[in-house]
Amino acid sequence: MAKTKHEKYVMQTISRESISLAEYNPRFIDEANRKALEQGLKKHGLVEPLVWNKRSGRLVSGHQRLATIDKLERGTDYELTVAVVDLNDKDEKILNVQLNNPSMQGKFDIELLGELALGEGINFDELGFDSFDVNMMFGNDERFAELFTDTEEVKAVKAEISEIKEHRDSMNEKYNTEQNADFYFVVVCENQAEKDALLKKMSVPLYEKFITSKELQRLKK
Repeated sequence: MAKTKHEKYVMQTISRESISLAEYNPRFIDEANRKALEQGLKKHGLVEPLVWNKRSGRLVSGHQRLATIDKLERGTDYELTVAVVDLNDKDEKILNVQLNNPSMQGKFDIELLGELALGEGINFDELGFDSFDVNMMFGNDERFAELFTDTEEVKAVKAEISEIKEHRDSMNEKYNTEQNADFYFVVVCENQAEKDALLKKMSVPLYEKFITSKELQRLKK
């Protein structure tokens, strides 16, 4: 049987001090998820290799796991086996994002996830989900009602989702009536400050998600 030609890495054991962190890495982790990651590593160990670029010496994937291992090892004086790639800077950055991009890793089938947890008696925190995740996924599922109550944060997110859904339904209904969806467009601001300034110029509340053409025309004044 021939080996696949798509395998583009080799395994190698290197010293931790040979690994530089990618300063451009856009991924971060909050404290609650970091604790969940640490618990998982303590229980199961490192079962998936980190990815390291030998050309630059930088870590491509596994920053959060490496930081946790450093903590558990109480320093950087150790060795570990990594998946070694050989990439230029641009390809390294592309791979860094791809390997951490949830959109490229599929989505959970909520029904199957719930059945797995119930059938095997697995707690959601063991799967790496915090209470907010569980509430958003199973907030309307009576089987998990005893696990949570809506926090103010969850209520706010649910209200925003409901508002967006209602607006989308309204747009769809209008489209079905007029057979034309070209009556709206999306404005993308560079950052929150620019968005706030734009809304203030139109005398629109900063929390508003949708504006009318009349409000937009105020910018001419």
